[in-house]
Amino acid sequence: MITLGIIGIVAAITMPALISSYQKMVLRQQFKKAYNTMLNGYRLAEVKLGFHPMCYYGDDNIGAPCIKYENGECVEYGENVNPTNQLSDCKVLREELMKTLSVVKVCEGNGLADGCIPPYKGNDTLYKENNENASEEDINMATSGTRGWREEFIHNRAPIWVLADGVIIVWYGSSTTLFAVDVNGMKGPNKWGYDLFGFMLKSNLAKALWLVGSGYTEKGGSTTTQMLREIGQ
Repeated sequence: MITLGIIGIVAAITMPALISSYQKMVLRQQFKKAYNTMLNGYRLAEVKLGFHPMCYYGDDNIGAPCIKYENGECVEYGENVNPTNQLSDCKVLREELMKTLSVVKVCEGNGLADGCIPPYKGNDTLYKENNENASEEDINMATSGTRGWREEFIHNRAPIWVLADGVIIVWYGSSTTLFAVDVNGMKGPNKWGYDLFGFMLKSNLAKALWLVGSGYTEKGGSTTTQMLREIGQ
């Protein structure tokens, strides 16, 4: 009986750690599969187009500075400081990407109500959680350059693609260069840095298209960049 009791205590101590380790391994494999699906989809689209599409963030991406705010919202931007950012072929690249990925459902807004996505937290929600005394103006200013990742926008306005394997792609508005992927679809935990990861499409005239980490991370999660390192990218 004493031996069985000891075994039970050891199991109670080690099982949660083993379960957590297994869950992380599964999510890592799902992340790797989703990453490869997206990268290969972009590159196949490029091949089918027959030219290097001018649709990416360049190596010198910084972002145009805001020069005027109203209630924390940027209402006027300064001169573009990203000469190698390209947008002219984004529409045609996105149309071709739709053909290369196994898209089975599309929501052009109202993704939450129409069942394309589960509830996600936005960057405004996360900022408020980490800054309890933040005013509306503070939240607006902190997220003014990335309004497309606010919770209301994700739930009600973001274009959503659902793939045949259940993976969900959340587009940053009409952008073809910014998106988030829920690597296990509607299954939980549906949190940034756990199963929801942001990406940015990059390139230059000398290189093929590639993906780098972007987006947000909820407490205890991993950044997209960390996950890319874990899968050897």
